[in-house]
This record gives sequence, C-alpha cells and structure tokens, in this order.
Amino acid sequence: MTGTILGIEKEAHKVLIQPTESKPNRNIMVFGGPGSYKTQSVVITNVLNETEHSQVITDPKGEVYELTGGVKEMQGYEVHVLNFMDMTNSDRHNPIDYVNKDIEASTVATKIVDSANKDGKRDVWYYSQRALLKALILYSRYEFEPKDRTMTGILDFLQEFDPANNEKGDSELDKQFMQLDRRHPARRSYELGFKKSQGEMQGSIIMSLLTTISDFVDEEVSQFTSFSDFHLQDIGRKKIALYVIIPVMDNSWESLINIFFSQLFNELYKLGAKHGAKLPINVDFWLDEFVNLGKFPTFEEFLATCRGYGIGVGIILQSLTQLYDKYKREKAESILGNCSVKICLNSANMTTAEYFEKMLGKTTVRIDTQSKSKQHNSKDSGGTSTSEGEQYSQRQLMTADEIMTLPEDESVIVFSNKHPLRVKKAFQFKLFKGATLLNPKSQANYSPTPSVEQLERYKERITEYHAYRLKQQEETKQAEDTAFQAQAQADKKEASKANETLTDEQKAYLKKREALLADMQEQEQEQAPELPKESPLEVAEEDTTKEPEIAEQSDLMFENETENRSYSDYYATEDSPTAINFESEDE
Repeated sequence: MTGTILGIEKEAHKVLIQPTESKPNRNIMVFGGPGSYKTQSVVITNVLNETEHSQVITDPKGEVYELTGGVKEMQGYEVHVLNFMDMTNSDRHNPIDYVNKDIEASTVATKIVDSANKDGKRDVWYYSQRALLKALILYSRYEFEPKDRTMTGILDFLQEFDPANNEKGDSELDKQFMQLDRRHPARRSYELGFKKSQGEMQGSIIMSLLTTISDFVDEEVSQFTSFSDFHLQDIGRKKIALYVIIPVMDNSWESLINIFFSQLFNELYKLGAKHGAKLPINVDFWLDEFVNLGKFPTFEEFLATCRGYGIGVGIILQSLTQLYDKYKREKAESILGNCSVKICLNSANMTTAEYFEKMLGKTTVRIDTQSKSKQHNSKDSGGTSTSEGEQYSQRQLMTADEIMTLPEDESVIVFSNKHPLRVKKAFQFKLFKGATLLNPKSQANYSPTPSVEQLERYKERITEYHAYRLKQQEETKQAEDTAFQAQAQADKKEASKANETLTDEQKAYLKKREALLADMQEQEQEQAPELPKESPLEVAEEDTTKEPEIAEQSDLMFENETENRSYSDYYATEDSPTAINFESEDE
C-alpha cells in the first residue's frame, strides 16, 4: 500500500491515508514530546505500510531498524544501515566520493570547518582554514589514487609534505600545489585562498585545520570514511530502505551527518534531472529528531520543489521552539509553510500549543439561554415567568490548554487545504499486529556488503586514474622534448654567431685540428689488440662472479587506456540544472 498513514478517524474507525500524488505536496511536520508515540504511531507505522517507495529513516536509537529491517527485506527491499553511533557495525560513506567540482568541495570543507567553529565567528582564520581544506580535497580528488581519496589520505599527505616554510619562504606543500597546471582547480583554490595569507599566519591556519580534522585520525572513523558501500543515487533507482542511526546526546558527528544528507539531497536531484525531473523510484524521508541533523541552509527550497521529483519528507520534532532555535523564525516559518500537513501528537510546550490553537482557527458555537422573571401587582402577590432562547458566538476550535491536555491516544491534524481533524493515533501494534516479530534484526550484528555497482564504479575510477597519469607522463615528456629542441636550436644559433666572428686563419686551424683528431682515432682502432676468444664454460664461470645487473624498468604502462581527457572531462558528472546547492549561505 502506498500513501502516508496520518491516523484513524474517530467515528468511522477508518485509516486516514494521504495519497502519494496529493497536492500541494506530501511533506509532513510532526510535533510530539516524550511519550507521544512518535515512533510507534508515525514512523514504524509508515515504514511497515509502504511497499513501493524507497525509504530513508533517521533512527535515534536503532529501534526502527531492529523492528522493521527484516520486514523490509521480506518486502523485497535492499537494506542498508549508516550507524553514526557505532561505525564498526555500519555501511561506509566517503564524502569525497561525491566531490566532482569546486562547489561540492566547498560544501564538504564548510561543513567540517563549521563543526569546529562553535561560536559561529566568520573571520579571516575561518575562511583561510576552509580554503585550505577545499584545496586539499580537490587535490586528493584529482591527484590521489582512488584508494587514498579520503580524509585519512589528506592527513597522510600533510604528514608527508611539511607545510612549514623554509628560509626561502617555501614549503614542501607549496611545491606539490605549484607544480600543478595553473588552471588546475586545486592549485587555483590554494593560490587564491590559503597562499594569500602571510607566513606566520599560514602556520596558525594549518595548526587550526589539523585540530579540526584530527577526529578523522581515529581508526573507527578512518575505516567508516574509507569507501562508500552504496551509491546515493541508487536510493532513487531501486527499492532501498536506509536506516541512519544517529546519537541523540552527542553531536560530535553532526557535521558528518549533515554532509551525508546534503549530498543525498543533491544526488537525488542529479538523478531526477536525468529522467525528466522525476526519480525512477519515489523516495520517502522520515527524519526523526530533525534538529540533530544539523542545519541545511536551503532546506525550505528543497521542500518546495521535492514533490515534482517524487520525494516526500516527514519532519519530526519535539516542539516548535526547536525549529526556531535551529533555523530562526523567518526560515522556520518558511519550512512550516512548505509542509501541507501538520500533526500535533501532544504539546511539549505552550509555544507549540499556541501555534496549533491559531492554526485550528475559530468555530461558531450555540449557547442556550434561559431566564426567569417575577412579576408583582396589586391583585396578588405576583408570579414568575420563564423564557428560553439561544445565542451564537465564536470561540477557538481548541484552546492551547485543551491541546496540551490531549488524551495520549489522540492527535490533531491541520491541513493546508482542508478542515482540521481530531483523530486516533495509528499505532503499528494495532494496525500490523505481530509484524515486527516476523524477522527481528540486531544493529550490533549488522555486517556491511559493498554493492556490485560500487565495486564496478571503483574499478572504473582506477582505469580513469591510470589514463590520467599516462596522459600526464606524455605531456611531461612532450614538454621536455620541446624544451630540449628549443635549447638545441638556441645553442646552434649561438655557435653560428660565434663562427661568424672567426677569421679565415682561425677557421683553417680548427678544420686542421678536427682532421688530425679523426686520424688519431682511426689509428687507435687499427692498433687495438684482438681479444682472445673465451670458451662458453669460461664465460659462464666468469659471469657467476659478477654482480647481477639491474634491468632498467620501462615507464609504467597501464591496461584499459582511455582517451586523453582533462580534469573536468574525466571527472565531471552530469549536473542537474535544477539541483539545489546545499552550500553554506556565505559561499
């Protein structure tokens, strides 16, 4: 069954489903504090229900994977786990695999540097550090062997080539960048960024950067970022259930998590651009603990355009204040506006309750009235009369207090183009009784397996790298030959000029000397004694006493040579004209 389960109608007892093709979009914002059954009535319910779309689920405790991973396998899904809590029991993800141009290198560099910039100060130190990391990422992408295109490979590179300046103001790191072609993207980034800083400042920038990326030295992290076991675009090509297990109380890897989702959004848009702005397979996101994913600078634009690509996003938060704190009020309101459905499971604070009170609006209510009157006159002691009536007035459909005291099995739904509803929660253990017991999984026992497609892509990169190196060798040899010929021509011209200045007597002397030298060489060859012929045995015995000769190795030749291409030719990927850049706003 496709579509999003929103709840159970209270009177009809029917499941309320939002169709896949619903308008204006199928983005959902869910608010629910602790104990509101977010996981049991929203996430797991919809993960079990969906059988056609790929699904990406943030899983703070790993609970969703353990309960539904086996079921998704039974439904024909390819299941993957990215575990940022325990990277040893996880698929791997290498951010540099998705760097194919300057702007993508900037995105990765910005996210990593931002993670260490806790105070948010954007000064010359920040920008210089980011520029250096960007240059290093580009250098690794073009110049390193495929196996070394990792953050660990970059650290090894810095360790091998001393960034410290010598007496002449140069460094081994400078030499590596400056020997590149002037148009090389890595050299341009290096020269126009980090290289512009002063000598003493450069040392401080390098120390700051080494501190920023020092976490990648950890063996567990190094292994986690050494390869990509599946390609992000594959999520839009075939049925994949991806569980992203994230730590709740630890934000150490918020930058790495943010890089992953930024790259995933972009790769899905690139894939969609190849298929008429539509993914081959629809993708559903269930982003529980959304604020723990870091900040996406253009997330509201993504929400506004993702429906056309076949993408639906479910954002789950504890309160509205979390969204305001992360994105500030203006952007938060824009994100809310791009969600056609808003659900309140319960209200964690008054700000959230008051927001839903306002969104629910007012209703007209009838108020029955009754009045009594007593009359007095001279004939008797008087009497009483009763009159009844009704009045109509407006009141809030639900007040903030009523929203905060919702029964634990009820929720409130606000639609962008329909009347609001008060419904029962769609508990998975009632709708899909026993489903989570069919094939339970353990996150501790998860073992990753690289996909066949990724192994083939890796092989292609090796072939491309060899072709690139061969082209460089040929270009270097050609340049050396050209320089040698130019020097020979120059020497010839110089000799010709010198010969023109000689007198006839000097020319005759030189000619005579050359003739005498030639006669002496001929005589020496004629008078040379003839060497005795040695028997094969003697030669063999003599050879055993000699040092073995080392054969000169020819230049390394590579199999599967491809046609010569430039940096951009052989690394470029199809860029989506509509792809959203998740680069930082100040880029």
